[in-house]
Amino acid sequence: MKTMGSADVLTENEIKLIHNNALKILSEVGITVQNAKLLKLLADHGAVIDIEKERVRFPKKFVEKIIAESSGEFDNVDGLEVSCVFPSGDRTVYSKGVECTAGTYPANFLDLDGTLKPHTVETVSKMTRLADYLPHIDRLGVMGVPSDIPGWSGPLYMRLIAWKNAEKKLSNCGEVHDVKLIPYIFEMAEVMADFKKAPLRRYAFAEVELITPLQFTRVEADIFVKFWEKGLLCGIGFMYSAGGSSPATLAATVSLMVAESLFVSILYRLCYGLRKLYLQSNSSVMDMRRCVFAFGRPERGLMILAMGQMARHYKAAFWGSAVFADAKQPSCEAGMQCAFNAIPAVMAGSLGIECFGILSMAEIGSPVQLVIDNEFAGGLKHFARGFNINEDTLAFDLIKEKGSGGLFTDAEHTVAHYRTEHWRPEIFSSEGMNAWRQGSKKTDVDAAKLVCETVFRDYHPRGVDDATEKKLVEIIKRAEKKLG
Repeated sequence: MKTMGSADVLTENEIKLIHNNALKILSEVGITVQNAKLLKLLADHGAVIDIEKERVRFPKKFVEKIIAESSGEFDNVDGLEVSCVFPSGDRTVYSKGVECTAGTYPANFLDLDGTLKPHTVETVSKMTRLADYLPHIDRLGVMGVPSDIPGWSGPLYMRLIAWKNAEKKLSNCGEVHDVKLIPYIFEMAEVMADFKKAPLRRYAFAEVELITPLQFTRVEADIFVKFWEKGLLCGIGFMYSAGGSSPATLAATVSLMVAESLFVSILYRLCYGLRKLYLQSNSSVMDMRRCVFAFGRPERGLMILAMGQMARHYKAAFWGSAVFADAKQPSCEAGMQCAFNAIPAVMAGSLGIECFGILSMAEIGSPVQLVIDNEFAGGLKHFARGFNINEDTLAFDLIKEKGSGGLFTDAEHTVAHYRTEHWRPEIFSSEGMNAWRQGSKKTDVDAAKLVCETVFRDYHPRGVDDATEKKLVEIIKRAEKKLG
């Protein structure tokens, strides 16, 4: 039985309508690209350029040629596994299925006692250690933005924290908000690559965002070009809010996401030579009463399902961003909001799911929520795996042997299969009411707090040695002296 990528929710006619609308957006509306080098590159390959308006239009035949020449296989490029905004198949190998990623730039920390406070270097380090420890988290993004350092230096310190406090998992930072930081990021990455004996691309990469709708603005485009010129990877993401940065209708928002995904894939093709198309879905709806981007809504899951099917139509890779909660505390609300999107992401065939441990529309990092989300991630991976159907698993001979009213608990077949066939929760309740009342009486939040306390006290990974940490700190200090 196949679960991953199994949901076909669009008719052939609906796929055609979305595809044609996306091509019309690219050919008739176009995309603003505020970088002369990228404008020349696109013009040289057949795009129509309005230099004065810095506007690029892509003729229908241009885009259709890109789609027709795309590869069904993933590009084998060192370093792709570090980012969710690149189409790498490697992540399915090291995560043993759907990849689960923690973190995404929250500014606040929800402590175990319920106190909300700004993130610091200490709290971000604690969250990084916790994510490194938890078994169902495969990769770490930024676990928080520390407030006790100069804001401009955040991308340097966040890399140091990520590398220092995780040794089991891939841990990194793609944040770059100022081109002046790039030489120092390159230098830090060279130190790490030398220490880890790994490709430089694994540590020297960036992620930028299109300013939707349809704008690759100057700062983001310049950062992309700086990395590209060095042969290093810079991923491009985007997020629409239906009713805000896109029309209120989900069909229009999906067609805009297809258009921007194709634009990003064109840049990856022309700049990096990647043959795989890549579609991404990180959009939701604008809450019209409060004018905020709402993460934990079912509309987000609906668009993920549609984009997943469009990706299969194009033989493209797909990443559906999920597991964002609007809830302010670990709660049933948070769990439901995550499930609205995470389960559709599995059914849509997303290469991974992000971002675990996040509350309040990505404003809060919560260690308790991260532990609960780790439990959820284990269940999601089990769900994504599906199950095998063959003569052994159908177990007819055993059914015949036990007959009507039989009990299967003591069967050798049960011993051989239950560990792999059944998901076993660690902190979710698995006993009856009487046993629970006579035992711990712990809720999921209580159990998660105990895990956090144990990890914070006892688990101190070292992702770098003292000499490497000293080199990284020296680079940051030089940056502070020159740019601070």
